[in-house]
Amino acid sequence: MTRRALLSSALVMSLAACRRGGQAGVTTVTVELGEYYIKVDKAEVPAGKVRFVAKNVGQMEHELIVLRTDLPADRLPYNEAEQKAEEEQAGEVLGEIEPEDLPPGKTAEMTLDLTAGHYVLLCNIPTHYKQGMHLDLRAR
Repeated sequence: MTRRALLSSALVMSLAACRRGGQAGVTTVTVELGEYYIKVDKAEVPAGKVRFVAKNVGQMEHELIVLRTDLPADRLPYNEAEQKAEEEQAGEVLGEIEPEDLPPGKTAEMTLDLTAGHYVLLCNIPTHYKQGMHLDLRAR
């Protein structure tokens, strides 16, 4: 392989890594949690390794749960007595950043391997889901 071909190949691989979030083969999703919302910088990601970088910009504790489900984010089964979505009934919990790891003003992260499909990101601290802390994410 010529020097020019090697340099071109290295450049293409570097650009692909930058587009996917800085680490080769990993897509980064920036997540902002506040009272009572979740925002992401992208609602669709390529299937594969996904790094969730979650920042609690609110004044309360929050958590981030990634749930694989066919249900829309606002249609998860809900337990009125506990004031929480029924995660296990709705689908499969793939990962969670616990409230103690995400106090107000802090950032935490997790990396998950997502297959193509539909996911819901939510905060399931009592009353938070019902107040709107959920959104849909798709992996393609």
